[in-house]
Amino acid sequence: MNNFKEVIKIVKKRKENINLFYKLLDLEEWGEYFENLLQLSELKKEKSTLLAILRRLVDLKEENLVQEWKKNNFKKEKITELKHKFYFEVKKFYELEHQNLIDEIANKKLLNEFYQNLIQGVHNIGLVINDFEISWTKEIIEKNNQILASQFSNLDDAINFLQKNGLYQTTPQGEICERSYGVLVRIGNLWKFVPYARFFENETLKLEFAFDEMIEKLKIFAKDQDEMAYVKYFEKLKNAFCEKDENKIIGSWQEAELAWMGVKSPLQVGHPLEYYEDHYTHAVALEWDIRLEDESDFDVLDFSHKIKQSFIRVYEDIGIEDKQLKEEVLSNIDKTQLYICSPMIFYGAELKGLFSAQVVPNDEFVSNIAGKKIFAFLNFVYENALSQPFMKIASEVFDKEFLSYGREILFFQEKTWKSVYKISTIGHEFGHIFFIANDTEKKMNKSGFFKNIEEYKATSGGLINFFFNEQENLKMPVFHDVIKRAISLIAWQKVDEVQPYYTEGLMHLALLFESGVLSFKNNHLKINFSLEFYEKFKSITIDVYYELAKYYILKLDAKEFLNYFCKIEDGVFLPVLEECKKFVRFYYSLYEKIGNEIDDSGEFEYYKSQKK
Repeated sequence: MNNFKEVIKIVKKRKENINLFYKLLDLEEWGEYFENLLQLSELKKEKSTLLAILRRLVDLKEENLVQEWKKNNFKKEKITELKHKFYFEVKKFYELEHQNLIDEIANKKLLNEFYQNLIQGVHNIGLVINDFEISWTKEIIEKNNQILASQFSNLDDAINFLQKNGLYQTTPQGEICERSYGVLVRIGNLWKFVPYARFFENETLKLEFAFDEMIEKLKIFAKDQDEMAYVKYFEKLKNAFCEKDENKIIGSWQEAELAWMGVKSPLQVGHPLEYYEDHYTHAVALEWDIRLEDESDFDVLDFSHKIKQSFIRVYEDIGIEDKQLKEEVLSNIDKTQLYICSPMIFYGAELKGLFSAQVVPNDEFVSNIAGKKIFAFLNFVYENALSQPFMKIASEVFDKEFLSYGREILFFQEKTWKSVYKISTIGHEFGHIFFIANDTEKKMNKSGFFKNIEEYKATSGGLINFFFNEQENLKMPVFHDVIKRAISLIAWQKVDEVQPYYTEGLMHLALLFESGVLSFKNNHLKINFSLEFYEKFKSITIDVYYELAKYYILKLDAKEFLNYFCKIEDGVFLPVLEECKKFVRFYYSLYEKIGNEIDDSGEFEYYKSQKK
């Protein structure tokens, strides 16, 4: 009875309609809605302003607007205020959009009563999460993290303070957990760490009511194994959200995630799992969504087999024995569930940016028992890439031949583009599993920089798998993707919540410069985009990955490895290699000036017309 294929068609159609807002960039009049958003932004009526507003609404990205405010010398406090105002507008837009989608599905009777009540229940919980996110951000990111940043000159000292004073949560085994579900509270000079359910009592009470209302209905309609698994999961998840006992919090979230791993429906709910925003206490962000399985010809078994063989090859080549780690990694790969899917409805932290892909849970205790889930938004990311206009900064930095190579693939070689996505993005998610044992993150994160090398480890793990299983026709497309992505990540230099991706980009850039692929002189970037330099980059990447894998097996402090490539200068990470540093400074300075300016050469319009 559940016609998920028809549902995904409706989801895609509605997203296509939202992407059409980009057509406003070609018009003089923006319409009343966007004129109101312009007034809200307090910026001049310019194309760069409209693009920043569109990126915020259509792609849920804040950084373009932040860049416009900085360029216009808005104070930090004013930017924070305006970010909240735009979050509220985006929240209103998508709350209505999601309810209309749910109503359309109901009117067309595409789902049985269980799933129709499930998506409505998830939406109702999402409305609470949306408001909860505002309180969470103000308290944890804008208040506590700012206090810690002002009190301690570096992250190491702050983390030492937190650990020395017991400001963390523990696993059921009594060990410090690398993530938390709590808030720091300061009274005078004293600090305490308080669970979400105790600090955010009103929000938690509303969540409890919303969960109870949904669970009560789902119990009436649940019949098959997937449906019963969902009821169990939601019950465990409600308990985790509502847990007030400090000693039981991590255990309750582990129980919820173990139950979640038992949900294998094409319709998957995503709950709070990541902690990129909070560098200090690693408070897990308030993510909430439904992602629905999409059409794909991806051969999961073949890819998984190659991934395993690649890991075994590196492990054996290194020659450092750790049988338990090897068994954990291979077991996790075997148990991994892969979903090629699209976001359906989303709330909370996800109104500030959706995933390209994701591997979860991060809790290795859970993964050792039940494995992981990988979500890859293949078609969603592809359609978004097609809709976004070309940017002026790209034509300023890259030569036309290099740009045309990538654009030809995007617009006219869909199969190749998606193959590269599978290699780089799905490979990245499997790469996270490599060399991770139950206690790896805890031991490597002593200085607080584990995430800053883990994203590089993931991407380079996917590349290693490709290097060991090369396809001749994909060498240059993969090479192109690595170069372009590494450079584009420089734009995230001052965006704290995605700092690990920025440092990942710096690590790739260091190797691209060292191998001679990139050189920078007289404010001009030269790219040696050829098979000869592909081989040079491949060789150095493999060497560095082997060294990195040794760090993981020995569980050394991540900061030591990171500092080979980049160090903090003037509050931001910059490359150690001088030529690379000069280019990063050049690019970021250019981004500050023209990061939101559109390429008006007509190239984008040409490719769009040819695509049609």
